[in-house]
Amino acid sequence: MSTEDTTLSTDSFAEMLSGGADNEQTEQSDSQSADDAQENSEGTDQQDGSTEGDDAQDGGDDNGEAGEEGQDEQPAKDSTEAFLELEINGEKVALTKDEAKNGYLRQQDYTQKAQRLAQERQQWDAHVAQQAAEVKQYAKEIGQLHSIDAALEHYERIDWEQLRAEDPVSFGAHLAEFNDMRLRRGQMETAITQKLQSLTAQQQQAQAQARAQQTAEAQAHMAALVPGFGKEHVAEMKAIGQKAGFTDAELAGVTDKRMLEVLWKASQFDKQQNTKQQAIKKVSALPTKAAKAAPAAKPAAQLHIEKQTRRLQQTGSVKDLAAALAMTS
Repeated sequence: MSTEDTTLSTDSFAEMLSGGADNEQTEQSDSQSADDAQENSEGTDQQDGSTEGDDAQDGGDDNGEAGEEGQDEQPAKDSTEAFLELEINGEKVALTKDEAKNGYLRQQDYTQKAQRLAQERQQWDAHVAQQAAEVKQYAKEIGQLHSIDAALEHYERIDWEQLRAEDPVSFGAHLAEFNDMRLRRGQMETAITQKLQSLTAQQQQAQAQARAQQTAEAQAHMAALVPGFGKEHVAEMKAIGQKAGFTDAELAGVTDKRMLEVLWKASQFDKQQNTKQQAIKKVSALPTKAAKAAPAAKPAAQLHIEKQTRRLQQTGSVKDLAAALAMTS
């Protein structure tokens, strides 16, 4: 998942979008056609109603009322025709043409997806069955090879010179069988080695395909999660992964869309925290006003004089005046 090696393919996305746009355009065209037809129908009804109204006015009030009743009944007929009555799960449901069409398209899409999944499941089951058969055959051949090895070990303990001297006929038969067995063992060993290589290659190919599919799904998931997802986002995810202690090799092996989403959200949270800390530092660096000194407390004697003065102002008594003068002297 390195920044330089990561290539985000968007061709499939463009095809999906273009296909989606065509479907949307088709639906809009059908909807527009339906709206135009409805407007034309309403225009025709209004013209007919106007003509009937004129005839009714010329013919008398009774005909006018009949014309108005005809106009009232026409929209009800049109509104009834605009709905389709269907029976779904034993229940009758009234749907518009657009609702019925959208429901059909959803059902068709679901059916296609279900069929595709069923086909992929059949292919996978066939692949698993083939792999199981090959492994079974491989195990069988390994067992035969072990049996040949046991027989060859028995032949290797024979004193061939003594056997040739004592029984030349038996010597020739056993030697031919020994040579044939060695030849068969060599051929079987070669076949087993080739089959093992083939199984290993198939396994590696299957792993590569699974990894490619998982990577494509992860890219699609991230593209849907993050608008404009690209290399700069991958760099942020790599940085947060390294910060958490992951190695480059471990990060390069991450293809699970869930892990990628976690890395993305972690990178965004880390970015928000950094932005918050930078804002706090900027505010802390701003100059601050010096705090105002608190006013000194007045002495008790001064407070007593002020209290006596206020009392003198209220009473005007000679006694209070004498007391105030005594405090200030």
